[in-house]
Amino acid sequence: MIYCAIIAFFLCFVFIFYISRHTWATTAYYCEIHPGIISEAMGHSSITVTETYLKPFRSKKIDEANRQVFDFVKRSVVGVSA
Repeated sequence: MIYCAIIAFFLCFVFIFYISRHTWATTAYYCEIHPGIISEAMGHSSITVTETYLKPFRSKKIDEANRQVFDFVKRSVVGVSA
């Protein structure tokens, strides 16, 4: 029984550690910190590793930028409120 408790504690620790690292890197990316700095802080072997993790978030930023441009065009050119 104690063995199971130790394993459960270890798995929780690993999971929390992983979530903390991922949250930090994602927040740094949204703060527009250069991926090279994020890569170095995370201890990745290369920036390519970091960019693999950040790629899905890049798409979200592009989608948001497209929405902003579209809303601007609607307001400015067409005269429709967004």
